[in-house]
Amino acid sequence: MHINQSYQISLLLQCFMLFGVAAASISGAIRAIESKMDITGAILLAFITASAGGTIRDIILNSQVFWIREQIYIWLTCIIGAATFIFIYYKGRILGNRKINFILIVTDAMGIAAFSLAGVEKALALGQNNSIAIIMGVWTAIGGGVIADVISNRVPLVFTQELLYITVAFFGSVCYLILASNINHPAASIIAAIFMICLRLLSVKYKWTLPTMHS
Repeated sequence: MHINQSYQISLLLQCFMLFGVAAASISGAIRAIESKMDITGAILLAFITASAGGTIRDIILNSQVFWIREQIYIWLTCIIGAATFIFIYYKGRILGNRKINFILIVTDAMGIAAFSLAGVEKALALGQNNSIAIIMGVWTAIGGGVIADVISNRVPLVFTQELLYITVAFFGSVCYLILASNINHPAASIIAAIFMICLRLLSVKYKWTLPTMHS
């Protein structure tokens, strides 16, 4: 029974990471395109956006970096980054299409959910307490984007136009921990993911932001 549960959690973590990496790679490539970079820049930012948060998380948790252990993540980010650049290069006007923009927003929301859950699960699997698990969930979700924004020479969006980005990752991680202590992990992950995706989409639709200081 314990082995089966451990296998389920390990499988969940892999699913979270694969989906999160795919979603973040698209986001990173679009960052590069918006910053007028070429295809190598798109691939680099795809990799950084998808991997930097998890890399720093693994270093902090004294664990082998996930993309060194499973190099499929390297190829996944490179392929998706290049494909995104090529697709938008030949279909330049597509970024102005409302349906495409909506799909990108949904994908981004799903990436936040996947990375948050992956960060929490990784911390718990390594014996960390709930507080550390929440921090790792939030950092895994936002870390890659923050570093990618710095590299592309702009202030990280999560600090200027948050639209409940960090907040979504935080409350989603807390929600998952509460649910996972009462029901099985797969069911808890589904509910927490739906909660995060809905909260993120609502924040974009209604432009919810946290209060900021005005001089």
